[in-house]
Amino acid sequence: MNVVKALRTARAPSHFMRGRIVLPLASSSAQSTRPRLFASSSVSRSEREPQSVSRLAPIGVEAALQTTKDSSDNSTPRKIFSEFALPDRVGIVSGGGRGLGLEMAMALCEAGARAIYCLDIHDKPTEEWQAVRDYVGRLKPLEQDTPSQNPASRLEYVKVNVTDQNAVWKAVNEIGDREGRMDVCIAAAGVLKPEKDVLEYPAEEFKEVMSINVNGVLYTAQAAGQQMRRFGNKGSIILIASMSGSITNHGHAWIAYNTSKSAVLQMTRSMACELGGEGIRVNSLSPGHIYTKMTAQYLDSQPHLFSKWSSLNPLGRLGRADEMRGVVVWLASDASTYCTGSDILVSGGHHAW
Repeated sequence: MNVVKALRTARAPSHFMRGRIVLPLASSSAQSTRPRLFASSSVSRSEREPQSVSRLAPIGVEAALQTTKDSSDNSTPRKIFSEFALPDRVGIVSGGGRGLGLEMAMALCEAGARAIYCLDIHDKPTEEWQAVRDYVGRLKPLEQDTPSQNPASRLEYVKVNVTDQNAVWKAVNEIGDREGRMDVCIAAAGVLKPEKDVLEYPAEEFKEVMSINVNGVLYTAQAAGQQMRRFGNKGSIILIASMSGSITNHGHAWIAYNTSKSAVLQMTRSMACELGGEGIRVNSLSPGHIYTKMTAQYLDSQPHLFSKWSSLNPLGRLGRADEMRGVVVWLASDASTYCTGSDILVSGGHHAW
């Protein structure tokens, strides 16, 4: 009962005390019969069936309630680790040839993915990418699996220009044909151009930044979403935005980059709302100042920026590329199945000042 209804329906003085509204308490019987709409188990303790069930059910408290206590048995699995695992999953990472994209692709493989395809514009992968591919090929199977159940993860490379919608759709459709599923998408391809006065910013350069950072992100997400819908296995789409999408970097003239990343934030919300009914989750990740090959063009040529950027967050340092690993695995996994339409800030607390 809300306050307005209480005012309209109050008939006895007992409903009021010194100008305050005293609302009637729900009876214990009413509380006990209230239906549970959600459960971590396929077994419901109410008359109404749960709206959703974890793939790992029974899990959490439900698992404890369904497990017979045996003081001599120490074999009860620690399912929290399984929630973050990605056994047999297939995914794509645009901009996966180097930098943050490669770091994220590698993390998905370490979490147990069957195959992660790195989409990038270069004709051949870099030596860095090849080293990661070889490393991934030597990874041990997940602890809960045998090699036959979950064979070695694969890191694959696909040359494609993310600004070419038809080419991206075709490439990812071919991946779907080969793998028979699509579970994860990380749209990480992006570009940061040198600073220019906002009133003199050239149209062609602005279009180029938007084409890669906005159109390319959309085309990549579309391609993955099409395959998720095709195979009906739901999925997680992660769009790489930036803290620059929600704040303006102090002292830097990056109108095109900032605008593009803000667009990615709204794209995330829109896609999440349209695809949620199909079980396809869409979230964005907004890194702060991270030392990568893209930011090195500023930091290496202007050393004073290193200390300046480091001072702009409470941790007093730049972020590392490997510090994006945990959050993308979380977003890709069953550990985040109720998270969609959200932007995850990983910025060392830059926004907290």
